Amino acid sequence: MKKVMNKYYMFLKYILVAGLSFFIDITIFTILNTLFSLKIVFSTIIARIISSFINYLLNKEKVFKSDESVSNTIIKYYILVVIQMFVSALLVTNFQKIFKINATFIKIPVEFFLFVCNYLIQKILIFKRGQNENNKK
Repeated sequence: MKKVMNKYYMFLKYILVAGLSFFIDITIFTILNTLFSLKIVFSTIIARIISSFINYLLNKEKVFKSDESVSNTIIKYYILVVIQMFVSALLVTNFQKIFKINATFIKIPVEFFLFVCNYLIQKILIFKRGQNENNKK
């Protein structure tokens, strides 16, 4: 029972960290774009770099409590970030062409699916949570 609770607790922490990262991303974007009149593309890039780095640190240390080194995980994490952006854009674009509905309505389930996939990829491949737990037994 404790194992099951720990799995749900870990996923809950993952959700909270994602929410915090989103808040940081949108806040930095708004400040740069509105107060400093930075172009949208630059505001987006700067905000995403900062928020994704905070997300990386919190996921590594607080969510997955990974013993893996930063040099071993950060490159894999950012490869996942880039792949996720391209997959999201590709899926939303293609589904929008097929179903001919608003892209935002398509983006919501696509992002939810990718969110769950990202959790599993980070847990198993990037921060290797499952392998570290099995090795400790």
